[in-house]
Amino acid sequence: MKNKDHEEYVIEQFIIEREKFDEFSKLITQAFLSDENALVEGATVAFSEETFNIMYGAPSIDKDLFIRAIHKKTGQIVGFLGSIPRNLSIMGEVYKFAVPSWLCVHSQHQKKGLAKGMGKKLFEIGLAKGYDGGFSLHEPEQHGIDVSNSVTNENNIPLQRVVTLTKFVIKAFDVDKVVTVVKLRWYEKLVFKLYEKIKIINSDQIRQYQEKDILDMFEIIQEQVKRNQLAIVPELEDFKWMLKNPNVNCVVHEDNEGKTKGFMLAWEFYLAGFGNKIPFGWLDMIHIHRLNTEEASNLANYLSQTSKERGWIGLQTPYIPYFDMEPLKKAKFFFFSKKINLDLFNMNNVLIPEKIESFYFDWR
Repeated sequence: MKNKDHEEYVIEQFIIEREKFDEFSKLITQAFLSDENALVEGATVAFSEETFNIMYGAPSIDKDLFIRAIHKKTGQIVGFLGSIPRNLSIMGEVYKFAVPSWLCVHSQHQKKGLAKGMGKKLFEIGLAKGYDGGFSLHEPEQHGIDVSNSVTNENNIPLQRVVTLTKFVIKAFDVDKVVTVVKLRWYEKLVFKLYEKIKIINSDQIRQYQEKDILDMFEIIQEQVKRNQLAIVPELEDFKWMLKNPNVNCVVHEDNEGKTKGFMLAWEFYLAGFGNKIPFGWLDMIHIHRLNTEEASNLANYLSQTSKERGWIGLQTPYIPYFDMEPLKKAKFFFFSKKINLDLFNMNNVLIPEKIESFYFDWR
């Protein structure tokens, strides 16, 4: 690194340890809350040690795929870039991929090339470890795409747009609390108020997940791999680990024989802005393709009901169209326009279909 700014820092690979989860959570939170867009609009993420664990504590995690930036003078860790290994099925062939994630630099150390330096370092390690590629979500108004473009251009590898997500889905249980962390115009607040209501579900076939459901649920996820051109390939041990996490809410719909027919899963994070933070649920898995509209809508209502009982203020996710939106609309989830691009780093010349018409992705 010839840049003089870099002489003040060390950018290095490190082995992630549970004892450091809290420290990195605080760094990510500081960087995200200081983002110029977040200062105006709010609606960013505050990490807790538990959120960090959901991202990086799973059995399949590759402990070598973590990069940090250290300020030499103070010894302070001022930058972080994590990665989540996820096998990717492309037209039935399975490839070794990873998801670079939560790239951040402390606000006092930004604009010194650290983000790009960490991205370059992770690329080198991924290549050396035999990864076929990676993929990331890029919001048009954020700077992550600049880092990705810079790293791929320098290394002469394609950065391919897989799909552009055009909608975001949210269910707010208490809009007055949401506006403490998200800037809403008066008419937006009015619309969200119209969607606050939750239908209370009392059904013998809808309940919290139980351990006996796991293999049926895993089979349902695997069906998504077969149904889609591109799909994350599930890991059973990761799935079991996720379900044991106390910050996860998973609800199921049984069939007439008592087997799981569909399920929804969300995990807790903190929605933050303007010096405040509130507990929210991240909609991670929506597996309702075996359910009819009424069944899926009731399941969505039950997820809302049980999430509110946990003290969560709402549920949200970018909308990936591997599931039908109609049941969630019926359960008064609100879909609004917001663009997020899913881009793929093709490090090993993997053949990608020109037009992706179906894609399955879960967040963890």
